[in-house]
Amino acid sequence: MKKISIIWTSLLAISLVLAACKSSPPASPTATQMDANAVFTAAAQTAESRMTEIAASTPSPLPPTATETPQPATSTPEPTTQPITPTATTQQQPPPSSGSDRAEFVSDVTVPDGTKFDPGEKFTKTWQLQNAGSTTWTTGYSLFFVSGDHMSGPVSVPVPREVAPGQTVDISVDLKAPEDSGTKKGYWRMANASGNLFDTSVYVEIVVRGSEATATSSSDKTSTPQATGTSQPSGDAVSDLILSVNDASVEETCPYTFNFSGQFTVNKTSDVTYKLDADTGSSIDLPAPVTSTFSPGTYTVVYSLKFSGSVSGWARLHLTSPEDVTSSKLNFDLKCK
Repeated sequence: MKKISIIWTSLLAISLVLAACKSSPPASPTATQMDANAVFTAAAQTAESRMTEIAASTPSPLPPTATETPQPATSTPEPTTQPITPTATTQQQPPPSSGSDRAEFVSDVTVPDGTKFDPGEKFTKTWQLQNAGSTTWTTGYSLFFVSGDHMSGPVSVPVPREVAPGQTVDISVDLKAPEDSGTKKGYWRMANASGNLFDTSVYVEIVVRGSEATATSSSDKTSTPQATGTSQPSGDAVSDLILSVNDASVEETCPYTFNFSGQFTVNKTSDVTYKLDADTGSSIDLPAPVTSTFSPGTYTVVYSLKFSGSVSGWARLHLTSPEDVTSSKLNFDLKCK
């Protein structure tokens, strides 16, 4: 009995405890529990806010595009300047036509070297020349004065007749002894119908007698230019300037071209600037000056002037460096048919 009483007492106590738990309000969470929950909630909110910011600032991926094949890098070429070939209208020592024009000296027909003349005395010099080339000399071929003492002669004289290869011909020039005494020497050279000079020259050499009666004082001398085709006083580096033309006075169908041949001697290696001066009273399209380095020697230059109407004027060869010297003026005249 006592045992059963204890069991019932225990069951009653348990029942009372359960009833008390059932009727009492739920217990409030502790401060510790509240602080922990707040921390977790705030952390969750902060993380969510940060994720939102990152999403807003991150650009959306672009849709895929067609793959472009990378092109190899190329460099833009530097602009280049093509060399300009000068188109000077002059040429140094123009060669004879096809290398086939040659002349050889045979003899002095008249006026052997050293012949004496009085000042101002007139005479005729005649050379015998052989056609040593392979072309026939026509009457368009001429003997040109090229340097030295001009002796008041013409610029040129034509070949008197056709001369076949191997044949000889006598060519004469009317001259006059200079007024001043001493040995005088002038050089002449054959030229073909195009004005190209041959390689070899012939010369006339005389002695002008001196006397008290014919001597010219410095006060009697005039300052008139020397005869056409001769050189003016020259310098130390360059000398013996001459300019000649095949026919200085012509009556031809126009347009017509004058072909001038100029010559100068270089006495020491120099940079020489040369040009053609000309004047007809109207505008002329003259070639530009040319500058070249020359070794000692004699050089020939050729110029062409084309005119469409009748004209009269003069021309001269002009060296501006290393010294300023000119040939005398060469007069020319064109009458158009």
